[in-house]
Amino acid sequence: MAYDRIRPFPNPDAFEFPELRALASVWQEKKDQLEDDGAYKEFIKKLQREWAIETGIIERLYTWDRGVTEVLIEQGIESSLISHRGGVSQQDAEHIQALINDHLGIVEGLFGYIKGEEPLTEYFIRGLQAQFTAHQDYTDAVTESGDLIRVALVKGEYKTLPNNPRRPDGVTHAYCPPELTKEEMENLVRFYREAEPIYSPEVKSAWLHHRFTQIHPFQDGNGRVARALASLVFLREGLFPLVVRESDRKEYIGSLEEADAGDLSNLVAFFARRQRDAILKALGLEQQVQQSKYADQIISSALELLKLRFTREKQKVFVVYEHADKLFAIVESKFKNIVATLDGQLRLLTPPHRQKYRARTNAASNTAAHRHYFQKQIVDTAKHFDYYANFDQHRSWVRITLATDQEFDYVVAFHGYGPGDSGILAASAFTYLKAPREDGGTEFVSLHPAATDLFQFNYIEPYDSTQKRFAEWLESSLAIALAEWKRLLQV
Repeated sequence: MAYDRIRPFPNPDAFEFPELRALASVWQEKKDQLEDDGAYKEFIKKLQREWAIETGIIERLYTWDRGVTEVLIEQGIESSLISHRGGVSQQDAEHIQALINDHLGIVEGLFGYIKGEEPLTEYFIRGLQAQFTAHQDYTDAVTESGDLIRVALVKGEYKTLPNNPRRPDGVTHAYCPPELTKEEMENLVRFYREAEPIYSPEVKSAWLHHRFTQIHPFQDGNGRVARALASLVFLREGLFPLVVRESDRKEYIGSLEEADAGDLSNLVAFFARRQRDAILKALGLEQQVQQSKYADQIISSALELLKLRFTREKQKVFVVYEHADKLFAIVESKFKNIVATLDGQLRLLTPPHRQKYRARTNAASNTAAHRHYFQKQIVDTAKHFDYYANFDQHRSWVRITLATDQEFDYVVAFHGYGPGDSGILAASAFTYLKAPREDGGTEFVSLHPAATDLFQFNYIEPYDSTQKRFAEWLESSLAIALAEWKRLLQV
């Protein structure tokens, strides 16, 4: 397999993520209120710790379960915690702590580097690799005969020998030959600088990450440097470092392999989703901090100012509730059409002497008396996707029931995302069975999310864009729900 020279950026219109554009705009409106707040600083500190830990796990420099990572994020990078929780010797734990602290110093440095608005340079990239490998003196290499050997690691300098890995299928993957590395790195920096003012951050980040890994200019540390460069792109846009978790490995590696074949789209989409998740967490924090600030203003008797600001915010974010009503109507209409077709078919399939099989649908808008149904299922589904379901301002749902020998329900619900009235709403979908109880009632069992990802929408994204995304999400959700119904019929 021959090395393929790096290519410039694709067509700027090839990738569209209006959801991320809108969320980033919401965040830019809010972030100035938070930057000096202690809760936000703690949020950034924990995000930096997670980045520092996970970038080493992805490279297999150390490994443990997610619980250890969460303890270190909360309590700090301490060798005693690594040894106790990670099940390694104290000596190994101290070495791992040094590696993670090297990573931590880099991500902290990225936050500082962007303030100087310095252009990307080869010198800066070489410096990143030297920092990443400060406590790493050796790396593994494979001889021409296939033997694995340990060699001294050169830091901050481009490779002088090939570093082409052999895949499990026996095919050798060709990175840039050493004699072309300097030229290709110059091309990388030049292409990036030319494209920097034109492209969205998720495209720039994915392109820079992939093209850098395509070159693989160093003996070791290439993956860590690539994720640092990707993070730098987002930080320059006022966003957050790119955290790639161990649980992301399959999708991450697969997207990089697709980019090797010329398709960058899935890597861009993966980076966009990771950034979306970080923004949503930050916006949730903003609401908590803002509530505290409101309390301070009330105590200081600034009630009139608070009232005026609240009114302005309400006017601005109210449009998201209009969007929710329109999406609710789409689901209600679709479910009625499904039931109109399916109910008759199920009735014809009813075995003799059985209660009629049937399909039915019902719904509750935000003003309906029974809109409070399914709270537990919605909360459990929200926990699955790691967010807080807020019912204060909006809650509505639409349900399909498929009654055969058992009753199967599929529900799409709309509600607030995170605390407060942020102008961000979520749609969740789930399925469950109604099982008879001994006392004659029924209970919900076999609860499953009926979507692979959270659907959120906000007051900045145009409705046409939201509606297009939602239509795709709903089709996917419906397929998941019906597949679960079919599976349960076979049990």
